Amino acid sequence: MPILAAYNEIALKSRYVRATLERKLATQIDYTLKKGGYNEAKSRRQFGRIIVDGVPPEAAGIVAKVFGVVHAIPSMEASSGLDEVVSLAVDVADHSLKEGNSFAVRPKVVGEHPYGSRDVAVKAGAAILEAYKNRGVRVNLTSPDVTIGIEVRDKNSYIYSAVVNGVGGLPYGSQGRAVSLFSGGIDSPVATWLTMKRGVEVYPLFMDQTPYVGESYLRRAEEASRSMIKYVPVEGFSLYSAPMGFIMERILESPEPRFTCILCKRSMYRIAEEFSRYKKAKAIVTGESLGQVASQTLDNLYVLDSAVTMPVLRPLIGLDKVEIENRARVIGTYSLTAHRVEGCKAVPSKPATTSRIEKIEALETQLGLADLCCESAKKIIRLRLG
Repeated sequence: MPILAAYNEIALKSRYVRATLERKLATQIDYTLKKGGYNEAKSRRQFGRIIVDGVPPEAAGIVAKVFGVVHAIPSMEASSGLDEVVSLAVDVADHSLKEGNSFAVRPKVVGEHPYGSRDVAVKAGAAILEAYKNRGVRVNLTSPDVTIGIEVRDKNSYIYSAVVNGVGGLPYGSQGRAVSLFSGGIDSPVATWLTMKRGVEVYPLFMDQTPYVGESYLRRAEEASRSMIKYVPVEGFSLYSAPMGFIMERILESPEPRFTCILCKRSMYRIAEEFSRYKKAKAIVTGESLGQVASQTLDNLYVLDSAVTMPVLRPLIGLDKVEIENRARVIGTYSLTAHRVEGCKAVPSKPATTSRIEKIEALETQLGLADLCCESAKKIIRLRLG
């Protein structure tokens, strides 16, 4: 029983780019399935679909989690002869239709065949009605209880009645690399996941502010990043950690404590930029949402961006907290990231909601933060997640 992996954006690309993305998607589907224990999985490309052989229907749930897959469809396979198509459609309906159910046949005929989609719909629909009239089934083309999907492609046909929704997006790593500021709270895993969905290979970077945060901060980040491995269809996904305690100690010597969070965040950006150069990444990803906290006002985001020369991507910028939490639940990180950890001890009682670049740069020069950030970037370590 093959599984059809359907995509959408890939189909809009030029011929060369489309073929490249299809090959990458097929390879990543095979890797993900084999990681899940389906060692016989083998994907092949057809126009508009990736066909996955050697797996049971329940493997569709794994296929659906591969970035680029819009639908994973467990199906039955037959030849492209119209009689064979209709016969298998009747068999699939037998396992799907219950007493009194309504149904619709949704056919799609690709390539040169002596019949069209309407011929398949009429003949298969009539055959199903006749075969199961004792069950009181009926046709409903608007809102059927059961939809029988039929796809005829070249010499084969695929018939199905169940579709598993996929995550969509583009194949992982097809759009370059980025470093993600990964605190392990609710926001940063969602921002990381959304960036991965757009085809970016992501390196999560945790900023270790010990002793100004507790050990629970790191443990939470490790758990959150570990839970995301199931979405990564390549080897080597890890959490990285940069020491920041000595930088925080220097920041707390500032004569203007209200700018502590701005100085801290700009230091994180600088460390991430240095790490990005090492990883040949082209952007920094953050979980910032406009206006959520004092450092995320538009004025302060403007000042933060000036700390680095590379793009800062903010996938959550227009989402509120409830929307972010709902997305975290969908991807499976909410329960790991929502529990409370010991708060940062360096946060001032009245953090600045506005700042000026000139003022912040003068403070950074006074404190020597740029050199300290370079020192921190050289001490980044890779943490074992498995």
